[in-house]
Amino acid sequence: MKLKFLLLPLLLLILLVTAGCKQSDSLNGVLEAGTLTVAMRNTPAVFYEHREGYAGFEYELVRSFAEHLGVELNVVNLANALEMEQAVLDGSVDMAAGSLGLTLDRSRRFSASIPLLHSSQMVVYRTGHFRPKSWDDLVQGTSLAVLAGSRQAELLQSHQVRHPHLSWMETTDLEVTDLLKMVQDGDLDYAVVSTQDFNINRFFFPRVAVAFDTEVSSALVWLFSKEKDAKQKYSKLERAATQYINLAQDLGTINEIRARYYRHEQYLEYVGAPLFLRHVRSRLPQYEAHFRVAAKEQDLDWLLLAAVSFQESHWRRNAVSPTGVRGLMMLTQRTANELNVDRLDPFESIEGGSRYLKQLYKRMPDGVQGKDRLYMALASYNVGFGHLEDARKITQGQGFNPNSWEDVAKHLPLLTQRKWYRNTRYGYARGNEPVAYVHNIRRYLEILEWHERSQDDFLEQLEERAAKVKFETAFRKVPPTI
Repeated sequence: MKLKFLLLPLLLLILLVTAGCKQSDSLNGVLEAGTLTVAMRNTPAVFYEHREGYAGFEYELVRSFAEHLGVELNVVNLANALEMEQAVLDGSVDMAAGSLGLTLDRSRRFSASIPLLHSSQMVVYRTGHFRPKSWDDLVQGTSLAVLAGSRQAELLQSHQVRHPHLSWMETTDLEVTDLLKMVQDGDLDYAVVSTQDFNINRFFFPRVAVAFDTEVSSALVWLFSKEKDAKQKYSKLERAATQYINLAQDLGTINEIRARYYRHEQYLEYVGAPLFLRHVRSRLPQYEAHFRVAAKEQDLDWLLLAAVSFQESHWRRNAVSPTGVRGLMMLTQRTANELNVDRLDPFESIEGGSRYLKQLYKRMPDGVQGKDRLYMALASYNVGFGHLEDARKITQGQGFNPNSWEDVAKHLPLLTQRKWYRNTRYGYARGNEPVAYVHNIRRYLEILEWHERSQDDFLEQLEERAAKVKFETAFRKVPPTI
């Protein structure tokens, strides 16, 4: 896929270079230098460093764009959007990519790519406090904040014409994450942010919720300097970026990258963000080393083992179920005896549970491969290998694929019905439970994978920055017009 992705636009790139070879321009400059220099900012939605290197939704796209051009990527990490814009204007960078919404001002001063995606704007508040449902509810005396020069600030300016009582504060010193933290801490009543920024940060700020959607969308774009030649309406580098974005959309690359960073968002309501976040921080670190060791021994993903353990016990070493299974991995006494482990010892429980899961994985028929094999092994961990085999036979008998987890999951619940289980080898089973079990583990795994990619010290950095900010000077007040 990567080779195909790089070769498809090659002809287009040659044509672009040939068309502009007689005149110096931004694209030729990048190709001649062999480096694409990009202004970015350090936020979870854009660009950050973690234990495995650099990451971020826009970072991955920009890196892919650089590969598309056949050049190296050089990231210049700047503090805010204003610094990024200035870097583009003074020519110290080739482009800016930093969760930048397209405003009227930016469209006048820069050449902008086509949108990477569109994001609606929303007003957020702190749960447990008054929830405004419209602009009319944002009365004077409450604090509302946005980033200066942002699409959100432009939105408020346009709404103030119809709602003259509106007043707000704008800041050039802070980031969206700072505003969300201030709302959570009660230092701000409300903030206007994009759906994009809210969704990727909500894991860190579980007490911040949506008050209302403004029903106004913003286009996320990359910014380029305008060509000096007045006849050139668009920057040649911007044109190359637009061609790349079109191609990336057609190949599904943008959706694929976005899914890696945002698919956790649909699970947070189910998991219960405050509870899960608290356990990730307080309980998981106690056992992370154990999960890593056990996973390495069994050639499994340690995050998968952690997800299984959370589903089983919420990472409680002394957990006990009504049926008598116990410990971090909720092993039965019989299974613990067969594995020769003490199920109440955290390390032995993890080691035994991982070994048992791997045994079930290896036990699956040869025809069950890939993710289907993993999901069926997980289902067996919950309901037992024999009941899973009964469900596979029912699945096949009904004309479906017994090697497909999706098909087997549809037939497992039939084991609760006498007309089906009376003809099976192992009889009745609560067949709905393994389906929900696998579904939940996949949700937890998605969130843990996302959390692992996030900044290791993000919240600590946020606290340090907040301690240096003086609320009185960080904001500029925009008064009402009445």
